[in-house]
Amino acid sequence: MASADTILAMKGMAADPLKRKLLLKDATCMGGLIMVLSNPDPKIVTSSLETLTLMADTADHKRVLRDFIGMMEQLESIINSQKCDSRVHNLAEKLYVMITETSEQQTPLKDTSNSMSNSRKNSACKNKSLQGTKTRHITLQIRGLVDKTDRDVLMRLILQVKGVISVTFDMIKKRCFLRVKPDMKPETIAHAVAKSMTMTAQQVVKDEYGAETLVPFGANPQDIDKENTTLPDYLPEDPDSPKADSRSVARVKKDDKKSGWLSSAASFLTNSFYW
Repeated sequence: MASADTILAMKGMAADPLKRKLLLKDATCMGGLIMVLSNPDPKIVTSSLETLTLMADTADHKRVLRDFIGMMEQLESIINSQKCDSRVHNLAEKLYVMITETSEQQTPLKDTSNSMSNSRKNSACKNKSLQGTKTRHITLQIRGLVDKTDRDVLMRLILQVKGVISVTFDMIKKRCFLRVKPDMKPETIAHAVAKSMTMTAQQVVKDEYGAETLVPFGANPQDIDKENTTLPDYLPEDPDSPKADSRSVARVKKDDKKSGWLSSAASFLTNSFYW
């Protein structure tokens, strides 16, 4: 996950109206701010929520935040959590209402509580539809994941993959837990991990008895390539087949040698009759 210093640096950018727009257009920074909302450190989560709140200053910016992958689900998870820090909970609820309320709900000054409750109901319906689309959970065993530097590199690479909703790490077990869109292929994430040049990924799969198995991603493509390279070995057999065909035709000609003069005579008579 991103460090506290990184989040504070982005918070400083969000406080500047000009830099705020650039920050909103940076998918990597946005994804990092959203992903750290599941960080166990409340200070980091608080800084991230404060940064995102600063960015929700206009209707267009609110729409960008609302539509960004994983934003609504992360906020909803914090709001529904029983173990969440009270300040974190309040900030998440405030941001949740800010990015889901419409312009019509902002104009009336009276019945503010009703408008907030209506916006929550509307956003809840939206989240139910998001939940209806379902998500996948993928667990990866990462070889080469040693320290925080490796973790940060891995996070940046995974953030570039479209369809990733949230990422958490278990540094002790060297594992990466992802929540992704249903159409996301684990091979895509494994390919992103391989770009680090120092880490490789294996998928952790459980059978019906709960036993875990590590499935490597690199084996299958290599096997396919090997099978393709063996195909030319069958080519030398092709020249033999024309020889076999020529021999069979030659035998037919030899067998018909006795009746050959009858065919010649018949054709001669036919030609003579025509003329």
